[in-house]
Amino acid sequence: MVSDFYGHAQVLDYSFRDLVSKGQIDWVMASPESYTSNGLKLATGETLEADLMVFATGFQKDYSYFPADLQSKLGVESDGLYLWRHTLHPQVPGLAFVGSELATISNISSYGLQSAWLGKVWAGDIPLPSSEEMTKEIQQMRDWKRSWMPDTASRASLVLLHQTHFHDILLKDMKIHHLRKMPNVLAEAFMPYQPQDYSGIVGA
Repeated sequence: MVSDFYGHAQVLDYSFRDLVSKGQIDWVMASPESYTSNGLKLATGETLEADLMVFATGFQKDYSYFPADLQSKLGVESDGLYLWRHTLHPQVPGLAFVGSELATISNISSYGLQSAWLGKVWAGDIPLPSSEEMTKEIQQMRDWKRSWMPDTASRASLVLLHQTHFHDILLKDMKIHHLRKMPNVLAEAFMPYQPQDYSGIVGA
């Protein structure tokens, strides 16, 4: 189950399907051509009226907005961009990635902690290891992921089921107590972590 999760995680929601089957939603499969004053014109020539439009176009990572020499330094591989703490590249000081190279279960919580961590790094409150030490740690993470995670284009960014461990690392770097449910020992041992467990860290 764990390895499958890392390659094919999905959240199923049948509400759209059910509303379509009840005739409460009309749907059309076509390419958009242009907007009208009250809707959308399709490539088929049909015009649809709409009160709301959702841009759910998906995404594919593209690093071409960086200069060629910087792209070369980043060294994006077939399974993604490997970074220290999923944020910093040892060969490119002054550049950080928040969110784009980190995939967890609670993405927003993780990105908040990552941002708080980066703020302390740039404020000089978190001393960074040497470039060589970062590179060695990145290589260890790369080897570990490639030893068992499915080979996907996003493998470098995958944390998912290990998010609490990753959060703990960031908190320890920030010298913030990582056992967030204490002094409730039973909750710490048996209850799942929730976003509210990290209340007060982001923006602190």
